[in-house]
Parts: sequence; C-alpha cells; structure tokens
Amino acid sequence: MIYSSVASRYALALLNVSKKLGTTEQYGELLKVTSQIYDSLATVLNNQALKPEIRTTLVVEILRSLNLEVDEPFKRFVHLLIVNKRIKYVKHIASYYDYSILENNGLVPVDVTSALPLSAEELEVLSRFVTKYTNRKPVFQVKIDENLIAGVVIEFAGKKLDASIKGRLERIAREITR
Repeated sequence: MIYSSVASRYALALLNVSKKLGTTEQYGELLKVTSQIYDSLATVLNNQALKPEIRTTLVVEILRSLNLEVDEPFKRFVHLLIVNKRIKYVKHIASYYDYSILENNGLVPVDVTSALPLSAEELEVLSRFVTKYTNRKPVFQVKIDENLIAGVVIEFAGKKLDASIKGRLERIAREITR
C-alpha cells in the first residue's frame, strides 16, 4: 500500500470536502468508476489538444450515463485532475481515499497475498496478530498468487511481512550470491 504524495494530497482534499457534504461513500464510488473510465480512455483524457473542459465533460457525462449522481464539487475535482495533469493518478487517489476512510473509522486495511484461499481460522489468527500490533480492527483484502508456493505476504500499517516459501527461497538465493 504505497501511495504517491500526489495521490494522498488529492484523496485527502476530496475526503475533507466529502465529509462536509456528507458524500463520502458517493465520492468513493465516483472515484472508482472514474478510475475505470481512465483505464478505458487514457489516451483521450491525457490528450492536451482537447480542452480540459471537454475532457471533464466527457468523464462527467459517462458517470451520469451510468446513473451516478455527479455534483459540482466532484466535477470541479475531476477538472482539477485534468488541468493539473493528475488524472493519471486517479486509481491511486481512489485507493488512498478508501484507505483514509478506513483509517478515520479506526480500522486498518490489510493486504494479504496467499498461495491458497485462507480458512476462517487462518483469517482469525491474522486478525488477532494485526489487532495486537496496531490496536485496530483489520479489514482484509485477500489476493491469491500461486507463485508464492505456500504461505502468505501481509502488508499493513506501512509494514510488509513475507512468510511465503517463495520469499524464503529468494532470501536464501540472495545470501548464497553474496
């Protein structure tokens, strides 16, 4: 969960506005969809030959065509991203926005990468470990990566713990080549 300083600044600014307006969840959804729009239309949205207003309108109209309510503050936010050439960071902004919401609610996001799906008991053990370490309740995002062979990689609170066979083999290989 490494975020650029650009993404964190924009995400926190939008989060502050959304708290005042009571639109925190709505803006989170709009950011996710805007990120998907960017993935599909990056060439158009980064095209400096098109006026920023046109690119902003394109994003807003696509959002509205998906029956999403876009208010003026969010429209201005998208416009700022486009004018300042920061629209390319929208995926990171959306991730940091979600992360910040969890943090504000006293939760800690935890990325878990496992070779196999985790059982309820394994998740409970991880939950106790993270809670003991952070004094906050974890929210797990589990990904499966068969390349790990066995074990897990856990990322939370700026820490990365690699308890996978692949990680051990890589550490052994580094020691041997020294």
